[in-house]
Amino acid sequence: MSAEFDVVVIGAGIAGISLAWHLNRKGKSVCVLEKSAQAEGASVRNFGMIWVIGQANQEIENLAGQSLEFWKEASSELGFWFKQSGSLHLAYHPLEWQVLKEYASSGRCCEGRKLLGASEVSSFSSQVKTDGLLGALYSPTEGCVDPREVVHCGAKWLVQKGVKFCFDSMVTSIRSGVVSTSDGQEFSGKKIVVCPGPDLFSLYPGHYEKVGLYQTVLQMMRLRPKNNAENLGIHLCAGLTLGHYGNFKNCPSLPDLIEAQKQMWKAQMHHGIHVLVSEHSDGTLTVGDSHAYGRQVSPYSDESIDDAILEALNQFIDRDNYDIIQRWRGTYNTHKSLPYWVEEIEDSVIALNLFGTGMTLSFGVTAKLSEQLFAS
Repeated sequence: MSAEFDVVVIGAGIAGISLAWHLNRKGKSVCVLEKSAQAEGASVRNFGMIWVIGQANQEIENLAGQSLEFWKEASSELGFWFKQSGSLHLAYHPLEWQVLKEYASSGRCCEGRKLLGASEVSSFSSQVKTDGLLGALYSPTEGCVDPREVVHCGAKWLVQKGVKFCFDSMVTSIRSGVVSTSDGQEFSGKKIVVCPGPDLFSLYPGHYEKVGLYQTVLQMMRLRPKNNAENLGIHLCAGLTLGHYGNFKNCPSLPDLIEAQKQMWKAQMHHGIHVLVSEHSDGTLTVGDSHAYGRQVSPYSDESIDDAILEALNQFIDRDNYDIIQRWRGTYNTHKSLPYWVEEIEDSVIALNLFGTGMTLSFGVTAKLSEQLFAS
């Protein structure tokens, strides 16, 4: 006989963890199935940034802000490290500075965001290079967690609150409210939520074509400070980021900046590199990333891509102050226009995919879904 739950969640990444947290708070019985000994996908291969400022429209930015508040609550309740770090977008080229000024004068620049002169930046982070710096956009709304701590330890914390986790449980079929796994077990759920990231392809391959999903592959690194380097204290990025996130898309000078970057940063633009830096509680930095898109992606890391990331990083912090301690590749599903996807794909089976927005939007999206699952 199968074990019965209010909700069976497939995937113990940040989508599954945050959904289980919301449902547990509502008194629902939850079982989370994970194919591996621990989650090892995109949810642990990212910056740990809650990047509120990067959203393409006000509706999604508001959702990111709601998610940030849930992150604060969850960190207090479950005991993981969280810091509202804020962020600096640094400008070293006149067109970068112009784009930031255009954004600052738009209706999207709110929540304490403001322009800083070059001389003011050091008060936020002494590690930022000031040679050639024209100024920066400061935002207080961005948060930081260590994704590995949150995802790997989140299951242990939630088990103590009554959530059941089954690791090394590969799902082989979903039918009539029953999930079967490769070890012969069955789990019955009034609702089943499928959030396994790219593994959605093996469970529901037709939905890749139906929804228009494709894969993004990235390269990232973790750096350790040496020679007693001071902490950054804040999330950092520079001009290459301005063309990546949708919040800057309506700035009139952005097209000119992108054309200039094709000459200034040829390798970086070719590999879809925009450099973000987050700092964790132990002082290590996560740095990245590159972007390759498609249904078929290379399994091989490319050292020249890491070199291009570090070259761009060196524009705004001193690369020589850090040792590389880890390198990795990540893969996640994405979509040309949607920030995330929630759909009932068969009776009482809901698919959830977060398209590179997992850490930022997860708690907000799953809060909405937890309300909708049992709405009358």
